[in-house]
Amino acid sequence: MNFKVISYLAIIIFSFFLFFLIQGYGSLKKFAFQDDYSAFLISDELRDMQIDFNYLNASEVMLSGKRFFYDEQFKLAIKSFNFLIDEYPDLIDSSVHSFLAESHYELQGKFSSDVTNHVEKALYLNPSDTRALSLQGLNYFQQNNFEEALKSWSIALENSTNNKEKESLIIAMNLALKELKN
Repeated sequence: MNFKVISYLAIIIFSFFLFFLIQGYGSLKKFAFQDDYSAFLISDELRDMQIDFNYLNASEVMLSGKRFFYDEQFKLAIKSFNFLIDEYPDLIDSSVHSFLAESHYELQGKFSSDVTNHVEKALYLNPSDTRALSLQGLNYFQQNNFEEALKSWSIALENSTNNKEKESLIIAMNLALKELKN
């Protein structure tokens, strides 16, 4: 009986030794990393509930919101911008509302009242806000109101300093012009 236990133990030790010999220590580390990474992914889903902006100043919250926006984490971007509006209403400019409008649009995939309300607020604060004007033009375009879309996009084009944004606006305007001719 002792001999059987010892032989099983020897087989297990030999298998473990063979694994290290063939696969190497790095494979064992990769397996451990996969476990750690999957735990990270689970906690990532709950992250939006855990973010606390109370310890940040207005500019840090704005930067966080923009970071979430550009990382396409629109729920977190919306949470950031809404916190900024609630806690620092005197510091809000048109960009907060235009980022919030676009975050809602990207998240919902359509023009809801949230999107249009924030576009209107952004344009009230700054009638030449290019992000808000672009969204307004897109809304008009989807409603087949091509003349109004062209007006919004031409104002945005006039005020834009970003070359990629200008290219996108020109393409959109050409599309609207083609639709007007038809």
